[in-house]
Amino acid sequence: MIFLFGILKLLIKIFFTAFLIILLLTVIVCLSNVSAYISFWEGKLDWCVRWFGLRLLPRKKSAGTSPKDNKKETSEKSEDKKQKSEKKSENFLMDTLLQKMQKFIKRLDMAGSAVTALPPALRCFGNALTWDAIETDILIADEDASDCARKYGLMQIILQNLFSQSGYFMHVKRKNIRIQCDFIEDTCRYNFRCRVKINIGKTILAGIVFLWNYCRDSTQAKKTIVSQKL
Repeated sequence: MIFLFGILKLLIKIFFTAFLIILLLTVIVCLSNVSAYISFWEGKLDWCVRWFGLRLLPRKKSAGTSPKDNKKETSEKSEDKKQKSEKKSENFLMDTLLQKMQKFIKRLDMAGSAVTALPPALRCFGNALTWDAIETDILIADEDASDCARKYGLMQIILQNLFSQSGYFMHVKRKNIRIQCDFIEDTCRYNFRCRVKINIGKTILAGIVFLWNYCRDSTQAKKTIVSQKL
């Protein structure tokens, strides 16, 4: 009995330790952020997605098959698909279209519930977003002074409205916003880079809010439909 009690006590300790480790890892993941870096500087587009310093996207290209081989494979696959599609009869196409129409009609109620459940989830998801490290280096150039001034004012309005309107939905932190106007040059320059942080825990919470509201609205819709039939 003492031996069995000791084994049971050891198993309880192992289970409790594993539970604490899982709980700690869950808290760390929920508090962490996924960062997306976007840069369009000097005509070069660069972007990456990182989590805990690890680069998730874009992945490195594997040096396996050459692009010519890939093109041959894709062309062969496309030819096979065309041949298979040509073999299908018109009756089969009509049946599939009718089935899709029936599925579409059934999903209209689901779509209505999803639309009503979306706004509170979007408000919750906005708290999970942070748009920071915003840098711009924009040069509005035109030999015509009136056109140059008009474009400069239009760019100012666009950026100010973009930052102000997005500030109602997410956290916005600017770093260096630079817009210049030049009446001598004839080529414009548009450089932009930023970082977007997405909190995982708040994103999961937004998904839970969406599912809760969706299930509640769908059940209410079903009850009203049944009562109308009765």
